[in-house]
Amino acid sequence: MRYLLLLPVLLLVSVSAAGAELPAVDEPAVCLECHGEMKATFEESHVHTAFADGECSGCHNPHASKHAGLLASAGRTLCRRCHDEMAPAGVAVPHPPVDNGDCVQCHDPHASAHKGQLRQRLVENCSGCHQAAANWTERSLVHEPVSDGECLTCHAVHGSDLEGMLVAAVPGLCFECHDAGDDFAAAHGGRAVVDADCTACHDPHASDQPNLLRAHQHAPFAGDDCGKCHDALESGGGFAIAASSQDMCLQCHRSVGTFRDATNRHNLDDEASCLNCHTPHASNATDLLRRDEATLCMGCHFNDKEDKSAWITHDGLACRECHVAHGNDDSVLLRTRDTMLCGRCHESAHQVTHPVGEDVIDPRTGLSINCLSCHQLHGARFEQYLPLSPNMELCIQCHKR
Repeated sequence: MRYLLLLPVLLLVSVSAAGAELPAVDEPAVCLECHGEMKATFEESHVHTAFADGECSGCHNPHASKHAGLLASAGRTLCRRCHDEMAPAGVAVPHPPVDNGDCVQCHDPHASAHKGQLRQRLVENCSGCHQAAANWTERSLVHEPVSDGECLTCHAVHGSDLEGMLVAAVPGLCFECHDAGDDFAAAHGGRAVVDADCTACHDPHASDQPNLLRAHQHAPFAGDDCGKCHDALESGGGFAIAASSQDMCLQCHRSVGTFRDATNRHNLDDEASCLNCHTPHASNATDLLRRDEATLCMGCHFNDKEDKSAWITHDGLACRECHVAHGNDDSVLLRTRDTMLCGRCHESAHQVTHPVGEDVIDPRTGLSINCLSCHQLHGARFEQYLPLSPNMELCIQCHKR
């Protein structure tokens, strides 16, 4: 009976509370009573609009949240409520922080001394991830947008449909600053290169070579002997080559031709052949590779893996340390499958532990045990490149109970 008497009182209190207006909160003053360190932020050169208006609750929940910093929602969702145009959907080459919804990796959400609320000057912001950029200004010749720290002259910082997140395709992008007139033609020997890919020969950022040429140059290109590979240059016949790219290359690089007799010929049966991996003019990578070796190889390999980086093992070791780039009789182009593959670096491995060698037979395969019987070159789940747990799971593959 006592509980029944209390029920009308509770209902009255509930109705009264529902009908009452919540008291106005003096933002940001009430927030700054505890977060006093934020006061100086209002004096920065570039202040986030929501923060400048003092509407802390526009981004933060003042009571509780499942997100760090009491954010009202996850970073990607929160920022896109106002800045949806900054994260273009469906672009072919999204900027990873944008794609991951990590806007605060580059931007300070409250205020900054830098335009766009960048955490640092644009060039320092970019070089934090693009570490190669940190050394560009130290080279003999630096492209003006780089020396001025204006990465956005050429790159769409949030994403683009073009490789390298370019704002426009080359060579049109280059001709926005460089005149394609008589001086340009004279500098290129009068040849019709106005539609060519400028970056095939020139480094768009910086170089120690004249005219921003790339560090490593093909001998005919460096010697201005374009006719070595191209037909009818002087008669205006364009840049066609006299034979297939492979036949042209093998005229000089005869030793590579021996790989055509291998069981597995890497790219030597492809129409583009040598040009899949090498540039015929100039490159910043050794052996005129189109990109650094790891990036080049991973462009084709492990495309079915969600995280390709997890499949790059042996940090600092070139792919060609273990694989033959042009081909051999091994199914994955390994240089050898005996212990010498790994033993060149791991000289003391297993000298007093697990036996390996021709006289030690793997009961699963009937073949001699070598390093690859237990270790995996790529994508291993456990330390020391083991695909299975070394506590027991790996061992019982051969050592049955």
